[in-house]
Amino acid sequence: MRRSKQNISIKEIKVLGSYAKMYKDSEVYAHSLRKLSKDVKKNDSTAIAIAALLLSQILSPNAVLIPVPQSCGKADYTLELANTIRIIRQDCEVIDILSGRTRKKLYDIKKTRTSLKGVKTGMKVKEDADCMETLASHSDIYLLDNVLNTGFTFSRARKALRKYVKVEPSLLAISATSNWLK
Repeated sequence: MRRSKQNISIKEIKVLGSYAKMYKDSEVYAHSLRKLSKDVKKNDSTAIAIAALLLSQILSPNAVLIPVPQSCGKADYTLELANTIRIIRQDCEVIDILSGRTRKKLYDIKKTRTSLKGVKTGMKVKEDADCMETLASHSDIYLLDNVLNTGFTFSRARKALRKYVKVEPSLLAISATSNWLK
């Protein structure tokens, strides 16, 4: 698949490492970050606990986590991951304010197309969101996802938050493809 480079502005990217590499303590979880990312996506509670523990160690103090919705239109495993991080790191907040429309998985779309251009996520801030004061008063806001690949989901989430968040959000993910780690 041919990818065009998007011009995406991200304040900060925090990931555990490359999608293809192992992380440091292979005795704890004897698989790659790719496997960990996939297991989190399957809502595996052990994988979520391990990922949350590892991510909590690289997260800034007093951060606000906004879980990114999946293809089902709501934050499912990312919300579970964010809530687990909040339990470990009691100084952060979780705000589940993004929703989207049900769509095909981006992975499946990328397999059949040469570009994600024209893909509609319907990403928006939930109408009943009651957290604007929290968002306005924090400078460390992270969009939480499992993998950073093209930056497509992040850019759609950031666009939806633009009128509510005055600071550029950062991205927190389990892993990133190698083109983001240069």
